Amino acid sequence: MRQESFLFNKQWCNVHYPEKPNGFAIFIIGDQQHFVQEETSYWTQNADREAMIHNLTNAGYLVYYSNLYGNHWGNAASVQLARGLYHLIMKKAILNEKIHILAEGMGALTAIKLLPFLQDRLRSIVLLNPCISLRAHIDQEKNRIFFYKKLLKEIQTAYGECGMDFVIDNYYEDSSRILADMEVPLYILQIIDRNMYTKQKEFLEKIYEKRKTEHLQVMCHYLLFENRLGIPRKMAAFFHEYEKQL
Repeated sequence: MRQESFLFNKQWCNVHYPEKPNGFAIFIIGDQQHFVQEETSYWTQNADREAMIHNLTNAGYLVYYSNLYGNHWGNAASVQLARGLYHLIMKKAILNEKIHILAEGMGALTAIKLLPFLQDRLRSIVLLNPCISLRAHIDQEKNRIFFYKKLLKEIQTAYGECGMDFVIDNYYEDSSRILADMEVPLYILQIIDRNMYTKQKEFLEKIYEKRKTEHLQVMCHYLLFENRLGIPRKMAAFFHEYEKQL
C-alpha cells in the first residue's frame, strides 16, 4: 500500500492508495483524538485504525483524510477545507466522483455540514460512534468538570467570538433533520462499551426510525468492543452495496 502526505491549506493530509484500485474513494473525518502530521497520523499509529485502513485499501479503496485544524467541532473552517480536499483528490487520482464518507465521533458534525455542498457527489455515509448534537454532548460533559472545561475551551477556539452562543443557538436539531431527510444511504455503527457520546442515542434512534418510515436507505449496528475487528468488513460490504450504479 502506497501512502502520500501533503500540505493543503496548511493542514497535513494523507492518502492511502490501494494496490488494486476499485475506482472508489473513502474520505475519513476523524474524532477528537484524530491527528495528521507529515510523517505519521492517528490512523497509522493506532493498531485498530491501521488495520481498518489496510482492510479498506485491500478491498480496493483509496482512503484519504486531513488534520482538519484539530478539534474543530464542526466549525466552518473544517467544512471548507474538507470541501476543497474533495476537489483536490478528484484532480489527483482517477476516481468515480461519488465518494463514501466515514465520520467518527466529532467528525460527524463536519460531515453533516458538508452534505449541502457534496450531496450529489456522495455515495454513502458511515457514522462510527457519532456526535451529531454538540449541545447534547456539552450537557453530557457538565458532570465531568475537567472535560467540561476542556470542551468549552475547544469550542471557543473553534468558533472564535461566536463561541458557545453560536453552538447553543444554531446547533441543536439541524443535524438530526439533515441526516433523517437526506437521500444518501446511511450506516450507523456504535461500539456500546467504548462510546464517548452517550447522549446521542435518542437522536440516532429517531433518525433511524424516520428513515425507515420514509423508505430511505439506513442500517444501524451496535457492537461490543471485543467485536470491533469486524467493523471494516461491515463497512466495506455497505459501501459495495451502493457502487452498483455508477
